[in-house]
Amino acid sequence: MKLDWLKEVALDPGPHVSVYVDATRDRETGAHDIDLRWRDARAALAGQGAPEPALAALDAVATEPTGVGGHVGRAMVATATGLELDLLLPAPPTREEATTGPVAHLMPLVRSSADDVRYVLVELDRAGADITTARSDTVETPRKQTVEGGHDLLHKVPGGGWAALRYQHAVQDSWDHNAAAVADELAAIVRAERPEVVLLTGDTKAAAALKDKAAPVVLDLLVEVQGGGRAAGTREKAFAANVAAALDDVRARRRRAVVDEFVQERGRQGRAVEGFGPVVAALRAGQVATLLLEDDPTSTSHLWAGPGPLELATTTQELHAMGVRDVVEVRADAALLRALAASDAEIEVLPQPQEDDEEPLVSMADGLGAVLRYTT
Repeated sequence: MKLDWLKEVALDPGPHVSVYVDATRDRETGAHDIDLRWRDARAALAGQGAPEPALAALDAVATEPTGVGGHVGRAMVATATGLELDLLLPAPPTREEATTGPVAHLMPLVRSSADDVRYVLVELDRAGADITTARSDTVETPRKQTVEGGHDLLHKVPGGGWAALRYQHAVQDSWDHNAAAVADELAAIVRAERPEVVLLTGDTKAAAALKDKAAPVVLDLLVEVQGGGRAAGTREKAFAANVAAALDDVRARRRRAVVDEFVQERGRQGRAVEGFGPVVAALRAGQVATLLLEDDPTSTSHLWAGPGPLELATTTQELHAMGVRDVVEVRADAALLRALAASDAEIEVLPQPQEDDEEPLVSMADGLGAVLRYTT
């Protein structure tokens, strides 16, 4: 995951107030519960020394309706100069948190987006397609458009003779023209939206015609999903499960690619390090291309940090030796994310190993590893 969307907040000198809450209102007491939780969080933040102007900025949004139904979360970050972030999460946070400190606490926001997949869904028949551009793990409203090919001779009929053969050729020509119209629009969407996968469902003959006309940029991402289409009577639950499985495959491939690279480089003592000490040293040098972090919402690990985003260490002595005098103790995940954002590095959040796992995805010292841009 790239962190450019969080870079401005991550690099702001703060101090920051970071709040993650359940913003669900579909219960009878939902609004009242949110008011009480914010009142408690505000009091706790004031006790931590949070700047009053930052708390006032949060007062303006913390209890406001989200405009979204169902179970949702809310991420808010503010400083003494005002509100920096107010984002809805696709689900309530793993745990509600309200913290203040010199570095913004962004890990819950990264965690909520770690499995997000940008995709395009193409529901196809012989006349055209409904094309939906969406993201799997946001509250962003999907965008849907319809492409009609304009050729309406669609159904072949049994029979022989020259007349029947000409009719069947005309029908095939209609399919091809309609498929070409969908293929052209789909290529434009893929180039503009840059999805990770294009999911194709619907009429099998129309799908074959589309694949014959599709641009390479589409074919490279194309995955067929059974059970959907434009026709009435689609089994929505079964189709939704098939779409979810296809998106899980994308996530698994994405994660596996990062892990495989890390394991390969570590195995030959190349561009990979693990554990707090080596990873922090690599971050200070701007060497990290991708950080692999085993997700632990209950972690209390801390690092020492200076004012600069790459001024971090496992001990105060390390920073003092570099001439950094203004040193504070900060959450490890907050300091790591700030350094990643500053050096335009990426992060891959890995699930914690479970007792019933046959084999962990990867084992790393301190649950932390990094693939490096270069070695010294």
